[in-house]
Amino acid sequence: MSVAIALIALLLVVLGANPTLSCATPLSNSATGINGSTGQSVAGLSERQLQLARNGVAIGKQRGMPESVIIAELAAQAAESSFRNLANPAVPESLHYANDGLGHDYDSVGPHQIRFSIHGSVGIARLMDPVYQINWFYDRAAELGRDAERMSPAELAQAIERSAPNAYGAQLELARQLYVMFADIDPGSAPAAPGEPALGCGPTGSGTPLPAEASAFGRAVIEYAARWVGTPYVWGGGDTNGPTNGGFDCSGLTLYAIYHASGGRIRLPHYTQAQQDDPSAQVVPFADRAPGDLIFFTTPGDTASHHVGIYYGRVFYGLDDETGTEMLLHAPQTGQTVTLTALSAWKGERMDVRRYSNPTVPKTSSQPGQGDVRQ
Repeated sequence: MSVAIALIALLLVVLGANPTLSCATPLSNSATGINGSTGQSVAGLSERQLQLARNGVAIGKQRGMPESVIIAELAAQAAESSFRNLANPAVPESLHYANDGLGHDYDSVGPHQIRFSIHGSVGIARLMDPVYQINWFYDRAAELGRDAERMSPAELAQAIERSAPNAYGAQLELARQLYVMFADIDPGSAPAAPGEPALGCGPTGSGTPLPAEASAFGRAVIEYAARWVGTPYVWGGGDTNGPTNGGFDCSGLTLYAIYHASGGRIRLPHYTQAQQDDPSAQVVPFADRAPGDLIFFTTPGDTASHHVGIYYGRVFYGLDDETGTEMLLHAPQTGQTVTLTALSAWKGERMDVRRYSNPTVPKTSSQPGQGDVRQ
């Protein structure tokens, strides 16, 4: 009996232990201290900002950087952009990428505010990629060799960023707090091969190219969904407030994006076929599909769609790519995250296109709850 009790006690200890932090651990359920619905923050930072901070730690650890260098990178992000991937009107090309807001410091872009006029030879697509910018900081630190480890984090950030004197010292307390939050993270992938950048926890949605041919409403649908790239798939997950139970399923992501793009006027049900049949949906021939439309997929012989995603448009991968690849922004399945997938992955299935647009007639007191009836 005593042995059985001991085994039960041990099991309870194991089950009650904190799970290992990983890139797939939703921030709202991790050791960051976030409680409640998505969007609450720690130290004034939103989940999007915490994703950038987490990538700073994950990439640093993936590259074998010492603690002081990782703290320097976090302090630099905090001082330069407040952990935001900033576009800049002075660099018009940067506005074609999903971003976390606009900066106006000369021609600086991204979380590390890298100058386009100085480093633009790598291309704006790289400069608007937060993973590239974090690796850029660690590349500069690596070039300094042991001198980087001898410097204090504030001195190292200053040596790399070359901003105003003492610009980074005020951010050290926050940087150390964020480092402690994510110090035990397992990036979940092997260190990058020589010459290849470390990926950390991968993209966060910011920095993805925006299709130029999208309507204003279609672009809004894409931008609201793209901010959740990298968020885990959770069956039944997602509502108008964001992820639930740590993630989205396919229809949870689309209902969130349509709801916010419409200013809260279109509330789709949480089921693919019901979204496809919703009266707010306009039937569009497949040949007329446009970025921001929803595409519903039905297996041949079935009568109800089993998956839905947001048509992203064509993405071009280099100067020699003349036709581009049609992409779908969606929440795939258990074990995966919100991502972009080539539309050709559903070859052979029936694809039905539905388009939504912002209602022109606002809700009035004589029409209580119009547009919000469906759950």
